[in-house]
Amino acid sequence: INAFLESVVNSLTTGAVVLDHNLNILMWNYKVEDLWGVRDDEVKGQSLMSLDIGLPLDQLPAIIRPCLSGEADRKEISLSATNRRGKAFICRVSCSPLMTHDKKRQGVILLMEEERTLD
Repeated sequence: INAFLESVVNSLTTGAVVLDHNLNILMWNYKVEDLWGVRDDEVKGQSLMSLDIGLPLDQLPAIIRPCLSGEADRKEISLSATNRRGKAFICRVSCSPLMTHDKKRQGVILLMEEERTLD
């Protein structure tokens, strides 16, 4: 099942991060590696909030908390960010709950993509 899930997440052309209830990283796909310059094996098990990447992580709880608590099934935010190459852009981050087979929320899935560049 884990191999299948990794295959699905890595097939996405959008950056995908899977977090547990404590916001620890379970999975981080190649597109997120490309955006922030940090490999999956370097971040797996770490808190997303402890990373030093070009995204204002302090603003993400506003979309993560409602998805974890059941208040929302999807939240989205657009943030000014800087990728690993120093390029400024607007990053759209959408959040959806990670559900168990019996519909319990066990974490979240964050999708990250470049909305537009900033010059």
